[in-house]
Amino acid sequence: MAELTRRVWVTLGRVFWVLLVLVAVILVAQNSADTTIQVFGWTIQAPLFLVILVAMLLGWAIGTIGHEAWSLRRRSGRANAGEASKD
Repeated sequence: MAELTRRVWVTLGRVFWVLLVLVAVILVAQNSADTTIQVFGWTIQAPLFLVILVAMLLGWAIGTIGHEAWSLRRRSGRANAGEASKD
């Protein structure tokens, strides 16, 4: 039974990646026109799909860093609270 469950999850994982690649290909095909972005005085011209990808990656990175900072602060707060109760 465990082997069957593992096979189902492996198959679902493969289906997920195939669908993700398919969506990425459609995104590239439909958004290949050049777009111009002005940031801090710089003018950048790039395909729209690349701009979308960079924006998504920056959002993911900022979210991950923010979550890690929040987790560290929360853990240190718990540690400090534990030390204060021992006094």
